[in-house]
Amino acid sequence: MPSLNLEEYVGVYSGKLYGDAEVSISNGKLVVQLVPAPLFVGDLNHWHYDTFEVEFCNFPSLPKGKVSFVLDVKGEVEEMRIDVPNPDFDFTELKFYKIK
Repeated sequence: MPSLNLEEYVGVYSGKLYGDAEVSISNGKLVVQLVPAPLFVGDLNHWHYDTFEVEFCNFPSLPKGKVSFVLDVKGEVEEMRIDVPNPDFDFTELKFYKIK
């Protein structure tokens, strides 16, 4: 089970390297959308605690990856990290901080 209700992961996240990403709920699941690249949208399936498996279906050559949410001392979502194994782009550099 996730640490929080799904609604608490929802929001706009911003990163210096990439810009904004939005997490929403669709059909009872979390969805992540990288705003600067509209084709980068993926369903988040719960994996372990605050980590979800992501698959960017518009890019079948990319393997499944992980999206981890980092909680602050109050137990609220503070940050989102994306890790998709890929030789062309280092997703681990993408750190997004929740702004809304």
